Amino acid sequence: MTTENPLVSIIIPTFNRSHLIAETLDSILAQTYQNWECIVVDDGSTDDTKAIVTAYSKKDARFQYFSRPTNKPKGANACRNYGFEKSKGDYIQWFDSDDLMHTEKLRIKIGYALAQDAAIVIDTHSTENRLNFSDNPELEVFESADFYVDFILGKKPVITNDVMVRRSVIGKLRYDENLHKAQEYEFFTRLFEQNLKYCFVDLPLSYYRESKDSISKNTSKGSSAQVESLIYLSKLIIKRHKNEPEIVAKAERQGRKTYKNLAGRKNFKMILKHFNFFRKVHHKSLLLFSILLVYNLLTGKGFDTIKPKQL
Repeated sequence: MTTENPLVSIIIPTFNRSHLIAETLDSILAQTYQNWECIVVDDGSTDDTKAIVTAYSKKDARFQYFSRPTNKPKGANACRNYGFEKSKGDYIQWFDSDDLMHTEKLRIKIGYALAQDAAIVIDTHSTENRLNFSDNPELEVFESADFYVDFILGKKPVITNDVMVRRSVIGKLRYDENLHKAQEYEFFTRLFEQNLKYCFVDLPLSYYRESKDSISKNTSKGSSAQVESLIYLSKLIIKRHKNEPEIVAKAERQGRKTYKNLAGRKNFKMILKHFNFFRKVHHKSLLLFSILLVYNLLTGKGFDTIKPKQL
């Protein structure tokens, strides 16, 4: 790895973002740190996304456009994994196609990565289009093999745009292509289980845009695929961290929240499909949960009363 001027791979999945992605690419082009490549992987856009990104790649070879291979499942995860396969950078900076980078984002993060010998450098983001810059931001540096616990419990929340990762620590880890929601969260839980050195920079270096059709809003509408992903993720975390009571309790709370949402919408089919899971996260007997379930679905209310027994 080049120690003084490492290559940063910016990997961006996109889908029908022709009205936003040019601004995203302009914010990358404006970076004061110049040694980067930007890999855009299109998830099957039907608008002018391909034409726009291709035009950037013709002007600047650091931009690269790829279409998600047809043998890979649709979704941002498959695009991120494919983008990683095509990348060459010493550091990986995932990014979203509807957000913007501060001009100093890469320079600052690479500077701290090298100065602190950090495998992970995490900055912050803002929903305001005025990123307040500071030459002396608050800095937290530590080495940990169990940081994933704080991350899962929400004590150190981060989003995709915040995290820069040294390529070597990613190894064979990939985004779970079965997930349609909380993809980055699940990936980071596995990445952070390693004994890594972290550098937290308390500085918003990304503008997180919340448009009417933003990715974050579209993935919060509760489609069947997204609900299935939340249930799948809760089950996965409970199984993977069965010896971590706090983590199990958090995953069970998410399970109960998912049940509440389904019961409120009287989605009997999906509740029955995952009946045993919902019963277990509520810590109820088969008979009692069955009675409460019928009441919930008949009345559309009462699910707030289904709470786990005190252990």
